Amino acid sequence: MGPEIVVGLLIAWAAGRDRRLAPSGYTGEALDRAMDRVHAVVVARLGGSEAVERLLVEAGTERGAVTGRTRADAVRTIADTIRADPAFAAALHAAAGSPAPLPAPLPAPGLRTRLLIQARTRPAVAAALVATAIVLVAGVIGLITGSDLPTTESAPPSSAATGPAGTGKAGPDALIGTWTPSDGTAPKIFTTNGGTCTGFGTAANCTLAIAPDPAGRYALVVRQSADSSHYELEFLAADHLVVYDAGGSRLYELDRV
Repeated sequence: MGPEIVVGLLIAWAAGRDRRLAPSGYTGEALDRAMDRVHAVVVARLGGSEAVERLLVEAGTERGAVTGRTRADAVRTIADTIRADPAFAAALHAAAGSPAPLPAPLPAPGLRTRLLIQARTRPAVAAALVATAIVLVAGVIGLITGSDLPTTESAPPSSAATGPAGTGKAGPDALIGTWTPSDGTAPKIFTTNGGTCTGFGTAANCTLAIAPDPAGRYALVVRQSADSSHYELEFLAADHLVVYDAGGSRLYELDRV
């Protein structure tokens, strides 16, 4: 089973039954079983991976929009782990309901890999190769999927590089600290992104999206044991933000202590 299918099943799991879009060949109960099992295998092996966490956060938002860069990062992380860990590859095949293939020699680097290598070492040559590859592939195949070519998505907005509302911290790190809620409930304390957070009742882990959605809000997922809650954060200033529920309704405001 290829890493693209694994990513598709992870997106379906995070999106939920009402909004999910199944990978080709998966329907009904077979999809339910496959996405639950594949999610469990991936989280057990790559639960601390920033690429996988970002994929689940973006897919789990109300809008469910996964950026091309996030999808490509998750595919690359899973593909690298499959090649390096045969046990992980076998577990994925079993989880998806297909037999694990016999060990095979690693394939030669594909077009996308070669282009990425060129991009890092010889940017000018890489740009020419990308343009040529797009023309050739479009002429021969006639149908190009987003995963076949390097993403042409523009660079993330400046908020992803400098932090929300000009905090000067990189992306999700802008949330780290202690915040006082306007509704009088317990303070919210955030450690590292994807790490422990308090103030939500029982012990939890909080993950903030690396970039905002088109409305300028950042997706926040709060996981408590087997449950998870989804919120949206709007930074009005470096130390002041508004919290919305997954449906976009305003809940309360937070001020950094």
